[in-house]
Amino acid sequence: MVATEFSTVTWVDVANQSCEVINDANPDLADRCKLSGFERHGGAFVLLGLFAILMAWGAGIGASRPAAMALVATGLVVLGVGLLRDLPEGGRTGAIGPRFAGAEGRKGTGLYLELAGGFLAVIAGGLRLASEGESDPSRRP
Repeated sequence: MVATEFSTVTWVDVANQSCEVINDANPDLADRCKLSGFERHGGAFVLLGLFAILMAWGAGIGASRPAAMALVATGLVVLGVGLLRDLPEGGRTGAIGPRFAGAEGRKGTGLYLELAGGFLAVIAGGLRLASEGESDPSRRP
């Protein structure tokens, strides 16, 4: 989740050319050529990622059921943002499309990192909740 903020979530391919073409033609649009996770989420995934790490620690090492539920909830929030907000944006060209023939919206690696992080958080929390009946013999007094 943290890596998502520093990766490209969506970008516009301008007829197999770089964003420099847009910068030369219209500098105001150049900022919309590649959108990082930070530009899409404003740093929220850094906080969610750090929170997920803490909850994973609590669920795994501390065997905390509330931490496992918080981990699942965090993963669902990340998946919701990824699937409902970022995934549809990956196919859009925005203001660049009408001005550049052949422009196509693309999904970046940040989107896939985002979805993987959310999925893993849900799975990890869910596994901890599913194994609630099992206890670790080394933890017994």
